[in-house]
Amino acid sequence: MNVWKYIYIKFFKIRRKIIGYDGADEFAAMLFVAFLDMFLYFGILILIDRLVDNVLLKKYEPFFLTLYALGTLTIGWLRNRSMCKGGAFERIRKEVEAEPRKMLWGILSILYIIFVVLFFLFCCYVGKNGLRFLGPL
Repeated sequence: MNVWKYIYIKFFKIRRKIIGYDGADEFAAMLFVAFLDMFLYFGILILIDRLVDNVLLKKYEPFFLTLYALGTLTIGWLRNRSMCKGGAFERIRKEVEAEPRKMLWGILSILYIIFVVLFFLFCCYVGKNGLRFLGPL
């Protein structure tokens, strides 16, 4: 059991309660988990670009876009293969429902989502303003 599996099943259940059955529930829940991974990936790309003084974004913009697009497609493909194909959804669902420490996994999943959002916002701030948190004293 891991945080991604727990988030996947919980988002599936929340979406099912709000929208009802529509046939794309498994895939939509997988996309939510993949978006979290993409935020981490894009944040890391921003930090790497800032570390090399914005060379990728300024001089090699098509390469930067290609890195982002290929990474995003790869993350989506891997998540789809690991969470939706070949009966994986039912296996993950049984594993999450059989977990005795649901409160622990619920807290960990909320902390993970908060971490991803804050990390992405931090990366965007650093990408725009640099690593100068304090001005001259």
